[in-house]
Amino acid sequence: MKDHITIVGNVGAEPELRRLADGTTIAALRVATQDRHLDTKSGEWVDGATSWYDVSAFRGLGENVLASIRRGQRVIVSGALTIRRWENGDRSGTSAEIVAAAIGPELKFGTTVFTGRPSVKTPAPGSPETPAEPVDATVASSSGWAPAPGEGPF
Repeated sequence: MKDHITIVGNVGAEPELRRLADGTTIAALRVATQDRHLDTKSGEWVDGATSWYDVSAFRGLGENVLASIRRGQRVIVSGALTIRRWENGDRSGTSAEIVAAAIGPELKFGTTVFTGRPSVKTPAPGSPETPAEPVDATVASSSGWAPAPGEGPF
């Protein structure tokens, strides 16, 4: 059983594209978290230790991460945590890895504009539903998306 975790931190380097042997897209990134607390005696903020996490985002989530997330941005990551001990010659250590279920911008210090990806339904080859021309995804996504009145979460 894996532990589930949610972290808020800064992306340490540009996300990297990786692929499995079957072609599955993976976005690999490193996220740093750091505790800060107010020292009541001095009245100043004090930085705590930094923890680094290796984060993997698969398939559509990975593609969206590669298109959206950049080095230095503050993100929220939620997913399955694995702690691994490693050895390399005379060096050893521990790494924390998260397989992401969700990644998004942390909006405490900024704003963003969300662009939804259109649902793509792939008909069987030769079926009457097969479009004669490819659908232009940029046109489909530029129309935006919003729930009908009364269907949203609020």
